[in-house]
Amino acid sequence: MSRESKYLVLFGFYVGFWGMLQSLTVKLVPLDLAWMGLGTLAFSYGSFVHALTFPCTDAVAEIWGAKRARSMVYMGVVVYLFCTLMLFIGVQLPPAEGWENNEAYRVLFQGAPRIVAGSLVATMVAQLWDIYVFEWVKRKTGQRYLWLRNNASTFGSQLLDTSIFYVIAFYGVIPNEVLPKVILGSYLLKMLVAIVDTPMVYLIVRWITGSWTAKGDVESVC
Repeated sequence: MSRESKYLVLFGFYVGFWGMLQSLTVKLVPLDLAWMGLGTLAFSYGSFVHALTFPCTDAVAEIWGAKRARSMVYMGVVVYLFCTLMLFIGVQLPPAEGWENNEAYRVLFQGAPRIVAGSLVATMVAQLWDIYVFEWVKRKTGQRYLWLRNNASTFGSQLLDTSIFYVIAFYGVIPNEVLPKVILGSYLLKMLVAIVDTPMVYLIVRWITGSWTAKGDVESVC
């Protein structure tokens, strides 16, 4: 399989994750913050699923550079908006006679506008920031320290993603004194997920290039 074919495989997974976000974001999962004295709250399942997109953009930024990685983000936004539109149309269409599950379908897929908007804005901003930091660190370090640029970009972008999402989706819903603690708790859980991010990036880069690092944007400044 050629390098470009492997890129298309990676790109397919990436936009596929974006396509799922609209329907997954409205799923709230219990978040046990008893250790912070807050009891059990909730987090958006979609906000965690989209964390799988960060190894994709980091690997592409490593191999092909930031420009192609940003193009992936823009296409992800297009796919997200298209899927949102299709779900909206599906909710509006009249149900077939005798189908008794239309109300459940409507409630499930009509989505909460603030949650959907929060997911879109947070994901796009966080991903573009992730790519920017990744590129900046790589220009400083060259091909060395892939783990450093991957973690520096992911830690900051996940904080942005979590903060923007919860402020847009839940400001005024969750008490103001509790909201920062929910953001912190969610962010810490995301950091646990991010632990596997760096090995994933190394493995993807190795799979595509046969090496553990790549020149990417460094080629343009060497």
